[in-house]
Amino acid sequence: MTSEQSGIELDSGFRPVEALPYDYCVGGVMLQRPFKVTKIGPVNLFVADIGASERFYTELLGLTKTEEVDYRGHRCVYLRCGADHHCIGLYPQALRAELGLNASTTLMSIGMQVASYRQLKDAIAFLREKGLRFVDTIPFDLHPGIDYAAHAIGPDGHCIELYHSMEQVGWDGRPRPAAQRRRVAPDWPQTLEALPDTYIDQVFQGPLG
Repeated sequence: MTSEQSGIELDSGFRPVEALPYDYCVGGVMLQRPFKVTKIGPVNLFVADIGASERFYTELLGLTKTEEVDYRGHRCVYLRCGADHHCIGLYPQALRAELGLNASTTLMSIGMQVASYRQLKDAIAFLREKGLRFVDTIPFDLHPGIDYAAHAIGPDGHCIELYHSMEQVGWDGRPRPAAQRRRVAPDWPQTLEALPDTYIDQVFQGPLG
């Protein structure tokens, strides 16, 4: 039976409608916010057994391990399924309390990439103005492949990782050595110099609106 025969209107369904005015010019397009989320991810998880979780994602699901980090005795693993440095980060549950994150969830953070460094700075200012709480407990060492990032706590207590670019893994399958990565200055600069892989990431085709 078709939708029409069932009496379901073809233009029905659910779509959230936002009341915010289109006050922000973003790349020549008027938007309701001064930024556009262009990619979702990575997903970072707290797990009970790093080794077992790594085997699940690599041997069963086919992801590739990009890198692992030892942070204060905690082994953290970063996995990818394409050229992005990682799409999943695995962290031991013991690290959750040290970072002061929500004890009721195994989600460490969900990444949201915006279109540019300028948009990242504008997003932080906008979300602060709207009352979102930002935390500085997640150190640079725990998001390899992402340099400038901000972490906000959403209304449901989950951590949102905002960033503007992710390191791309080249033909040899190796990430950039840690010593060659851009270090984040305490006071963020007005602009950033391009890195060798700045313009080889997937390009967001739009539309912005």
